[in-house]
Amino acid sequence: MLTIPTLGAGCLAFLVLLQAAPAAAQGTFGELAGKVRQGQKIIVLDAQGAITEGTVEDISSSTLVVNYARGRVPDPSLKTTRTFTPDQVSRVQKPAHLWDGAIKGAVIGAIPALINIGADCYDCNEGPFAAFSIGLGAGIGVGIDALFGPKTLFRRDAGQSRLSLAPVVGRDRRGFSASIRF
Repeated sequence: MLTIPTLGAGCLAFLVLLQAAPAAAQGTFGELAGKVRQGQKIIVLDAQGAITEGTVEDISSSTLVVNYARGRVPDPSLKTTRTFTPDQVSRVQKPAHLWDGAIKGAVIGAIPALINIGADCYDCNEGPFAAFSIGLGAGIGVGIDALFGPKTLFRRDAGQSRLSLAPVVGRDRRGFSASIRF
């Protein structure tokens, strides 16, 4: 029979593999139209570092229009949209919901509970074990979603190298510094 720590470690490893998607989005700005739709909430980081959160009002291969107004606008003459061109956008992200990670984690946590129910054990207390494994899975799923944050849909520098090497030279030191971006 599998023990709780063994099942917990296996579920944790599976959750990490399930949740950990590649952070860098590939593609061009023109392909962004296939990834987002009108009315979808997004986060745009422009080339100057400003963040615009809002909903997609219009998207094409050359422009992205984001409505950043929240609720009712006091003066209809105020501008509530921002239009981005491909050279103005550094990154476009889709906000992450923590409940999504909780659901995925609870489903993964249900697997050991189902295995335990099928075991030939009369003193196993299936109910408390099921509650523990599902709750642990949901908690780990929320933690992973909180750790990885929003999903990146577009990144301007996606075509750049992921590995960079730099020489390190000093009076008593010689070598290389390596950096891996993911």
